[in-house]
Amino acid sequence: MRLLRRKRFHNFSPNTLAHDYLAYRRLDRIYHRGTVRLEDSPSTGVVEEQPSAPSNESTAIVKNRPFLVFSLTGDVFLHEQARRVIGLLIAICRGVIDSEIIECMFDEEYANLVPAPPAPSCGLVAGESTYMTWEGRLKTILSPRRCDRYDKGWNEEEVVSAVELWEESLVRDVAAGWLWNGVTKDGRLNAENYWLDDVLNPWATKTRVILDDYRRWKTAKEESSAIDGTLAESLLPPVSSIDTKVPELYAKVLYHLRLADSSGNWPTTTPKRQLVMVSTSNGESQVKPLSVAMHVAKKKNDLRSDAYTFQEGEGGASGSFSVGAMPGGQCEQPKGNILFPELVKAAFELEVALCPGREPSSTIAINRNAQFRPHTDNGA
Repeated sequence: MRLLRRKRFHNFSPNTLAHDYLAYRRLDRIYHRGTVRLEDSPSTGVVEEQPSAPSNESTAIVKNRPFLVFSLTGDVFLHEQARRVIGLLIAICRGVIDSEIIECMFDEEYANLVPAPPAPSCGLVAGESTYMTWEGRLKTILSPRRCDRYDKGWNEEEVVSAVELWEESLVRDVAAGWLWNGVTKDGRLNAENYWLDDVLNPWATKTRVILDDYRRWKTAKEESSAIDGTLAESLLPPVSSIDTKVPELYAKVLYHLRLADSSGNWPTTTPKRQLVMVSTSNGESQVKPLSVAMHVAKKKNDLRSDAYTFQEGEGGASGSFSVGAMPGGQCEQPKGNILFPELVKAAFELEVALCPGREPSSTIAINRNAQFRPHTDNGA
């Protein structure tokens, strides 16, 4: 499967950005480990209701209801990564999204974030950890299992049997969790229907639009390569199609942006924001690797007084800073408020004009010639 290699899994975790070191992960294997059927009461076909479950006839565990067990193995799992891998697998198997979405999610040149849908957490279990390297060093079995390779460790029959009993009880607890909300008249889990209605189907509707955009982007990229052109030129509309009339508020913001640009007072980009900006060298169009960009940002701390010593994408010619009001009394307020007060006023006036029914933002990012890597903002 195309997932089974070292790739950037930022689209499979809500807390990890594309440039983070942890995002570059390896998923070794995904496989159907087994099908579990609970058969506690052969005579009736129904086992007694769980003590903690609602006293509703539909919440009883139906005999022979299959529970599929999928196993995922990898080097490190990010927050929600396993749930989102399974959620994406279900989405593709149900046909709500084309399998090309996998290529879209892992294409590092595509700038959009495409988060995978998280499967319900009630079925998630940390199955086991393996310590093969340390077992070899210590000559000891560290993961409970039947194994006669070494004499020491957790390979005694009493220990292994106790672990197997615990695993069996865990499976039953997971099944009870799935059945907590009961079943429909036709025997389908309510938990499944809730997830389909609230998570999967809305995600699929939104993601199909993104996938169509990705296909257009990929086609334009291929065509621009074929004619030795640039991707940007192939995606931009012709100049003749642009309306020369500029709305007053836009003109006001643009005027103050140009003043800020020519003033020489453009603030230095913070090291953290530099990490999510694309970095290039003089005369090069090749984007630097994320690890290189990280080291560059760290090394530039001694040159913070002069933003223009940075290359494009490293905090100089393509700088980025914030204006507005940081919440709380302990946060330092943006320096851009003092440097460019008229720009601050014009930017917030434009936001109100564009979104009159929305609560105004507390801060606004001011960017110049900036190209960003896929990332999420935590907000002020």
